[in-house]
Amino acid sequence: MKKLTIGLFITVLVGCASSDDVEQEKNVDDWFTIGEARAKNGFLLQTESRLVDRYPEEKITTEFYNGYVKGHEAGTKVYCSQNPYILGLSEEPYFGLCDQIDSNYSDEYQKGKKHKKE
Repeated sequence: MKKLTIGLFITVLVGCASSDDVEQEKNVDDWFTIGEARAKNGFLLQTESRLVDRYPEEKITTEFYNGYVKGHEAGTKVYCSQNPYILGLSEEPYFGLCDQIDSNYSDEYQKGKKHKKE
């Protein structure tokens, strides 16, 4: 009985010590990836306080937020390199991400969206 109890205790300790199932805290690269993915999907840059609200379980440092911003910038370049007219034809939502890069982007998007409806 004593050996069974000790064996069970050791099994529990080993199981608790295993970190494979525990989610690691995000790092700068993770936040870069989050920012990049959001921009590639056309979402606008979020403020640091908005990210804190969106990810309440995460500790978002200034360094992490800067990683998010850099990722968002990289993703924005990719997103805004697509043809806005084609984007409108596909009826994908457009949130104005590329307007500061190309003042005609929104107009071309609307032309494509309108053409699709005709």
